Amino acid sequence: MLKKKIGLITLISLILGCLFGYFFKEKSLAIEFIGTYYISTLKVMITPLLFTSISLTIYQTSKKKDHQIIKTIVLFIIMFIITFLITSLIVLIIKPGININLIDEEWTGQTNQISILSILKNLLPKNLNDIFINPKVFFIIFIVFVFGKISSYFKLDKLFNYIEIFKNFIYKVLEIIIYITPFATFSLMANTIYKYGSIFFGVGLGYILTAYLAAIISMFVVMILPLKIFCGIGILEFIKKVYKIWIMTISTCSSASTLPFTVKLCNEEFNIPSETTDVVVPLGCTIHMCGGAVSFALLGLFCMNIYGIQIDIGTYILMILAALFINMAAPGIPNGGVVIGATYLQLFGIPLSFIGFYSGIYKLLDMIYTTLNVTGDISANILINYSNEKKKKS
Repeated sequence: MLKKKIGLITLISLILGCLFGYFFKEKSLAIEFIGTYYISTLKVMITPLLFTSISLTIYQTSKKKDHQIIKTIVLFIIMFIITFLITSLIVLIIKPGININLIDEEWTGQTNQISILSILKNLLPKNLNDIFINPKVFFIIFIVFVFGKISSYFKLDKLFNYIEIFKNFIYKVLEIIIYITPFATFSLMANTIYKYGSIFFGVGLGYILTAYLAAIISMFVVMILPLKIFCGIGILEFIKKVYKIWIMTISTCSSASTLPFTVKLCNEEFNIPSETTDVVVPLGCTIHMCGGAVSFALLGLFCMNIYGIQIDIGTYILMILAALFINMAAPGIPNGGVVIGATYLQLFGIPLSFIGFYSGIYKLLDMIYTTLNVTGDISANILINYSNEKKKKS
């Protein structure tokens, strides 16, 4: 009974956490460790989950997976581009950068030089501990895929029987961790409101509202509406099943931290076979960043608007391609979206004076960006599964 109500309990915890952070302020710091340890625990679970799930799937159905991976990547790219275009249209209509006076706050961080080599370096772990503490999902997927692929050429059924047992054990552990989620959500939201609540109601309100509007419209057009059209999944039906993940993405701001629960939700709530979910969702966690599409489109066009920089069609196309390319580097860069945001502006010669303020509101933006990313992973997984099932019937 408690398991069925955990989503509602977590939602209540989110609301109470916001109130606690607003009224009790400094006391929120005393419970910050709960959310910190919760996220750390989830990150530790990612590597064994990916290893067992993907290797087992590739071993059992290796001949079918190569085509599915290519199809998944193409779908993610299409979703990213459409989201970028939608956000651009919203910025063009609303013009949030008009009459904005920048806060005199300089960007003190550092930008990174964009190159294929630097991005590849960011995809690789720096040491063995990094595989568990700060997992590089793309690297893990690649290694495990190779392991599963090579194993498929040998008769290793006994080994993979043990791997399947270990996989089931991990899912049991996740079922236990899920009961801690309400406490972690309360802790994370209390600290978020305490640290960033005043900024939300300041100068950045227009920017934040534009980001949320673009994300919500993109979520409906790119992720929810296609499920209604192609798969027959109702809008309310989808929301009812996915809102539990939204609570986690809003509070953790981490696609990787919610990955185990995203996989579990796809398998149990949408009845998608593990052979599809175990490939599409982890891959999406790395390369599918519709939240990044909103982030880059809004930041670039907003700042160009502020400084009166004119943009032609060639530059705009480069903005899309650069955003798509840079997103791959995001998991390996400290401060994530803030630093790559500064790098993105620098690439097009846009002044960085807005980044100081942007770094202050980014936590609030990251809530909706992460939610959009994970929702897109779920939606893509459902669409890929629908395509697979349709192909089987034909």
